[in-house]
Amino acid sequence: MTRTDPDTRSDPTPVSDDLLARLAGGGAHVELADGMPALLPAICAELLQWRQTARSRPSALSLALRSEAIAARLDRARRTIRAPEPVSAHDLAEACETLLRHSPHADERTAAADVLAQMKVAA
Repeated sequence: MTRTDPDTRSDPTPVSDDLLARLAGGGAHVELADGMPALLPAICAELLQWRQTARSRPSALSLALRSEAIAARLDRARRTIRAPEPVSAHDLAEACETLLRHSPHADERTAAADVLAQMKVAA
């Protein structure tokens, strides 16, 4: 998954979140040592863009971060619902509430509402 810039344009950065996480954790330094000179300009450009947006348009940055947080919550909720192992009723209800509140897909919201209604009847 690639991140989009804080202006919410559709041009993705060439550095994935996974790569950034590995670099931040120190686990990718050996395997990426040769590629770092090519990646560093893209990383610095994205960081500068975020900083400039934070200074000049904090509301745009806030919206971008909120959208990213909601997308992450939706992803977690979907993984919970599709987990191969059993999940607790609390976790299932929380995942359904998240989908009901934030999913852009009507069929997903309907399914979440149905599951919550069935859980309420069963309780």
